[in-house]
Amino acid sequence: MRPVVLCFSGLDPSGGAGLQADIETVAAFGAHPAVVCTALTIQDSQQVYGFETVRAELLQAQADKILADLPVKAIKCGMLGSIETIAVIERIARTHPHIPLVLDPVLAANSGGGLTAGDFIQQIHRLFALATVITPNTVEAQRLSSFHLPDQEAELIADLTQQGANAILLKGGHESGLMIHNRLYQHGKLSQSSQWPRLAGEFHGSGCTLASAIAAGLAQGLSLGVAITRAEVWLHEALKNADKPHVDGQSIPYRRAFSFALSDLNTCGKNVGKRLFALKGVPKGLYLITDNNLETAKLLSVVEAALKGQTKIIQYRDKSTDSQKRLREAQALKQLCDIYQAELIINDDVALAEAVGAGVHLGRGDGSIATARQRLGKDKIIGATCHNSLTFAQQAADEGASYLAFGAFFPSATKPNAALADVGILQSAQQFGLPIVAIGGITLENAAPLIKAGAHCVAVVHDICALPIANIQQRANAYRTLFL
Repeated sequence: MRPVVLCFSGLDPSGGAGLQADIETVAAFGAHPAVVCTALTIQDSQQVYGFETVRAELLQAQADKILADLPVKAIKCGMLGSIETIAVIERIARTHPHIPLVLDPVLAANSGGGLTAGDFIQQIHRLFALATVITPNTVEAQRLSSFHLPDQEAELIADLTQQGANAILLKGGHESGLMIHNRLYQHGKLSQSSQWPRLAGEFHGSGCTLASAIAAGLAQGLSLGVAITRAEVWLHEALKNADKPHVDGQSIPYRRAFSFALSDLNTCGKNVGKRLFALKGVPKGLYLITDNNLETAKLLSVVEAALKGQTKIIQYRDKSTDSQKRLREAQALKQLCDIYQAELIINDDVALAEAVGAGVHLGRGDGSIATARQRLGKDKIIGATCHNSLTFAQQAADEGASYLAFGAFFPSATKPNAALADVGILQSAQQFGLPIVAIGGITLENAAPLIKAGAHCVAVVHDICALPIANIQQRANAYRTLFL
């Protein structure tokens, strides 16, 4: 059976939030939603008018039957409403400590209207230490703490951590600015952050949706960080396609904008990225990386000669600070690549890639692959530097990389101090089911063993760029024959 997510939430008659949001989201992620209704609410897509909580004894009885009958792999808590319900969740979490718990501390609806009773806020911290992650927005976080944002964020996180929170996903939807900034803190320290373009208007049930998506990922065995990234990418798509019941009111996320079947997940390698997006194929063969020191006319001549030699993937690498020059050169290279039906990749610069309609290659620390995917779209190539690490490769594959780059395999003039990789890693990396790129000091004379070991592409700089223009087409064709 599909992994089960047990959801504790209120019933929203509008279908925008609560249990309906949980059901649609968990199902969209290929898991099975089991639900326990914590409260009956009086609300529409715009406002909460009142609610009545369900008796604790009834909640406990429902949950016990589900936990005894179904393979529950994660628990998600949304609206709890009362301290009696908190006590039920506490008992369940202590009885089943092996089941990940996602706690969305719902205190009020986005549009206003309280969703708690009594001294709820003073009691909910009892669940913090039992939760895998809590997911407050900044308004909720401030109500749960004695500190205020943005100037006291460090103190706020320290306070919630002191209350027992192991991991805190601080959602930035209620902050100002053109971008929404989410931050994941684990054991009091920032471990992951992401930024998303702020969409116009307000949304009904976005918090419920995100928490349920995270729970579905945990139920399927993903790490917390990867589950959050996958959920954020998916939520942004659901919000972009949201239904708008009223011109000036809140929109309801379209949670079937796209979905993931359980069969699409590689449960061994957890290679989520490859199957989350319909990626354009990575051309096999020579992968030309441009020399950072070439002036514009020479750069374009080198690349066009390589393209004439059947090179099908070009990476533009320029580390200068002249943004106008880089834009002009990238635009010219994109035109050349389009003429020769080749792919252009931009090194380390998602904004430039977005501006010219190219793919991007990201090194360690150059930004989130999932964020790049959201910005560039499902069809653009996104590559990832993995050095000599299968751990890095696993993370990149989980986040949605199109290919994995390993190296350096030989001493390189581009990065003379780079640690050398073992050729055997090319064979080990086949487990991820993604194209593998070998890089670092590669020439026509030493490339064959790398290809034999499993390299889908060999990345070359000086063995092409340092040649006379008249010799480049022939050299590129010679690389192509290595793959025949």
